[in-house]
Amino acid sequence: MRTTGETILIGAKLIIKLCKLGPGCFALAFMAALMAGSLGAGQAARQNAYDNPGNWLCRPGRADACSEPVTATVISADGNLSQHTYRADPNAPIDCFYVYPTVSLQPTPNSDRTAGPEEEHAARNQFARFGSVCRLYAPLYRQVTLAGLRGALRGDSSGINFEVPYQDILDAWNSYLARDNHGRGVVLIGHSQGSTILTHLIASQIEGKPLQARLVSALLLGTDIETPVGRNVGGTFQHIPLCQTQTQIGCVVAYSTYLATQPPGPEGKFGASSSKASVYACVNPAALTGGDKLETDFPAIGEIGRRFGTTFLENPGLLSAECRVNADHSYLAVSIGQGAGSEKVTTALEAIEQHLPGWGLHALDVNIALGNLVDLVAAQAKAWIAEPARNHA
Repeated sequence: MRTTGETILIGAKLIIKLCKLGPGCFALAFMAALMAGSLGAGQAARQNAYDNPGNWLCRPGRADACSEPVTATVISADGNLSQHTYRADPNAPIDCFYVYPTVSLQPTPNSDRTAGPEEEHAARNQFARFGSVCRLYAPLYRQVTLAGLRGALRGDSSGINFEVPYQDILDAWNSYLARDNHGRGVVLIGHSQGSTILTHLIASQIEGKPLQARLVSALLLGTDIETPVGRNVGGTFQHIPLCQTQTQIGCVVAYSTYLATQPPGPEGKFGASSSKASVYACVNPAALTGGDKLETDFPAIGEIGRRFGTTFLENPGLLSAECRVNADHSYLAVSIGQGAGSEKVTTALEAIEQHLPGWGLHALDVNIALGNLVDLVAAQAKAWIAEPARNHA
């Protein structure tokens, strides 16, 4: 059970990271801290809601948002089309535990644990592809909704419960450990709000504890992970480093994406470190998997989805990435090469950046390198399995 101090920290940090210190955020963080006393009340022993399979978005061995094969239309550089199917491996040697980003369209400040189309869409587009290398676990949780986030950005946090998203994920994690893990290695995967919650989970429940030996890696995308300048460990995590090679285990991949042609300025919401002594983490998944080319899976939605009839569109070799640092930010810079569809891809990515100035390609943090991330987890799984058995206890 967490202390009141931990509750204050989680509530304050969650709302700061959700609104990225926009208008009213300092006041919101203070209000979250004041609320901590009431939020921490009433946490007597109770049944874990996540012992109920109905409170999971994805679990192995059943039909759900992650169980169907994932398909892609592959557009080659010369414009030829082909299709590829990614299937889950029921005998995958490790597990993946996913916390989805802010997607809920419910009108309340916090969602319930009902799987709506938006949660299923997130799982299918960000998480299902990992089923080829790990068993998939994704809890439903009472996240701060898009409506709640918009209110927070306006300086109105009334009705938002800042603690309950983390409490839900902590309960789901504990249920998973007790009922499903059985000593298996696990990759933690999150984006945006999901990454923020997982960051707190790692710091409070995993780092420096025996359970850290089961951490294959953590993919914490679109959130604040910092290290001291010139180092790959310290800062957010004291004992868990940033990943530097494809077969390194027990490490973190973190980045936020912007177009190379539209780098973040002072208004950039992601990538700014909290002090001159630290730097916002940028781990390039393309570099980890052997080059600079991104294996992007663009979600095929709307008219594009109806036209091609697949989950994703892929343009092999079209996009590349490198970590860059400017006066204000550290970020993953995405460049667009030449080939079939390059003009349309450029138009689409520029539109995303212009839709929410300062947010960059935040909505595509996962999909921009999804194939690289899956390949990375496959290599890390092999490395973890090859470790002496004593490390898996």
